[in-house]
Amino acid sequence: MRTLEPVTATAPAGSISGFGFRERFALAIGAAAVPSHDELGQTFTFKGQEVRVREKLRVESQDPGLLSVMAKLSALEHSAAMSRKALDIVMGKDD
Repeated sequence: MRTLEPVTATAPAGSISGFGFRERFALAIGAAAVPSHDELGQTFTFKGQEVRVREKLRVESQDPGLLSVMAKLSALEHSAAMSRKALDIVMGKDD
């Protein structure tokens, strides 16, 4: 999961880094590190707007029930996408 922000976003008034009060305070006392990830500093186009990744979150679980549900949802998503593509072909729509 990624949190996106527009490239043209400006920092709030009184903030140089763009971090809020809590984040600035945590950085000042050394309780938190500046987030780093593989997409740091890169810009992307999302829905016609230039954005950059602000935060990147990965959720992991060892719960077999949750893993099973996620696999089933993924398969359902793939099946729905294939059905929509087949319907577009039958209706004569081009991609």
